[in-house]
Amino acid sequence: MRISIVVLVLILAGCKSPKKDYDFTFFKWNIHESYYLKFNSSDTLYYIDVYGYNKEESFFTILNKEEKEKMQNILDTITFPKEESFENSKVEDGETNAFVLKSEQKFKKLKIHESGPKQFLLFGKSLDKLKINHQFIKTNKKVDLKEIKKMVIMPMPSGFVIDTLGLKK
Repeated sequence: MRISIVVLVLILAGCKSPKKDYDFTFFKWNIHESYYLKFNSSDTLYYIDVYGYNKEESFFTILNKEEKEKMQNILDTITFPKEESFENSKVEDGETNAFVLKSEQKFKKLKIHESGPKQFLLFGKSLDKLKINHQFIKTNKKVDLKEIKKMVIMPMPSGFVIDTLGLKK
């Protein structure tokens, strides 16, 4: 009898719907800061500071159970619009946020500057609060930002040269 109860419990535990694994990246840029947050369904949140010329410093923190579950629930339910970019032609001051969500089932991305879907504006603010409320520890780990960088970094035109000293070679 005990063996059948144990087997039944193991079977039922194995029948839970599988947890979705996400690879989520958030980017925030304004005149005061520029950073990425990276979450991949674990309890680790990476913060990559890119504010400044040619700078990329990585840090991490551990989310508590409630924060991790909240993040997971948002990623389970958030609906990306069909439009992938909400920005005006005069991207000057203000704030740009970008979101990239990859899972087995989907690849979604969104870039907004100043205005866009309200749920994403609020989500961006909640991610910023999450960053502010945590202490991050510096790490040498390289975080994969390839997908989101395609959205937020303009490629240099071919043949473009920066000559800061006025010297020609």
